[in-house]
Amino acid sequence: MSSLLTDEERKLLIKAVNLMNELLETLEVMQDEELIKDLRTALREVEEGKTRPFNELIRELSLEKEI
Repeated sequence: MSSLLTDEERKLLIKAVNLMNELLETLEVMQDEELIKDLRTALREVEEGKTRPFNELIRELSLEKEI
């Protein structure tokens, strides 16, 4: 039994579907004003150096064995 799509076409279709899902998710995020506000705040904090390395947080919380 032959397929309607070649392997290459199938791979391209999967990539297109994944891209569309990513775009839909981006649109959903952009509609959430509170989330956008929080993201802007987080980015500003990163730019201001108010962050620390993830591994430092893991050590502080004693989660080394869980991650």
